[in-house]
Amino acid sequence: MPSVSILEFKIKNLRSDINRLEGKRANAIKDESNSIKKINNANTSLNRTKSVAAISSKLKELERENRKIEKAKGEQAKIMSEISKKSTQLNKALADLGKAQQKEVEKVNAQQEEKINKLYSQQKFELEKLSFLPSDESIEYKEYDVFISHSADDKDSYVSELAEALKAAGVTIWYDTDNIGWGKSIREEIDKGLAYSKYGIVIISPSFIEKYWTNYELDGILNKESTTRTQMILPIWHNVTADEVKKYSYSLAGKLALNTAVNTIDDIVDKVNALIK
Repeated sequence: MPSVSILEFKIKNLRSDINRLEGKRANAIKDESNSIKKINNANTSLNRTKSVAAISSKLKELERENRKIEKAKGEQAKIMSEISKKSTQLNKALADLGKAQQKEVEKVNAQQEEKINKLYSQQKFELEKLSFLPSDESIEYKEYDVFISHSADDKDSYVSELAEALKAAGVTIWYDTDNIGWGKSIREEIDKGLAYSKYGIVIISPSFIEKYWTNYELDGILNKESTTRTQMILPIWHNVTADEVKKYSYSLAGKLALNTAVNTIDDIVDKVNALIK
């Protein structure tokens, strides 16, 4: 089966051809209508004149316009046949496009699932490592209501304000600025935060999509959600479109998300509090 791009190009050309043919058909109909008007006028003149020369002229005009009508009708029939063929081809191309798009979606989903499975194995190994840490009572792992996954580029414009609002509302959060100390392993601290958080707020932005650590965190949240079979991910769209999210992750685009363009920080804090209570 042809690719999506080839089918889209074919559909565009077929629609253009049909529009062009419809234009030609409209012209043929107009020609037929004009000839009919001239015939009617000629017949009216014939009824009023007794001049042999005038009658002869009008009869020739009637013959000429009748030939034009026959030609216009023939042209219309020919054009309609072409339109019918093009429409059949267009319907088939549209059906093929639907199948091709479905295959692409299935391919993307399969690749995403494979990626998640690989990262799940890695994440599982990391979580298992945590279970073998010394059971010293001096080692304490804090539980968090939410883990905030975000791009560092969005801190000043939005994330820091949200984090402070959540803390002020009594929500315990894992936030890299607060929880990753100087000299600490970023990966290990993220793994601990994910392991001991109930929910994961994911602030999806153009910058989020491009960063390595945000993808690492998102995969960890999705893996934990999959293994525990409980909702964990709480997506927030920040300066990003639905098409950009869909291109990044079909599974993520399918989840109901809040949007910073619509929902205020107070709205989001209220919704988080409603979940953790």
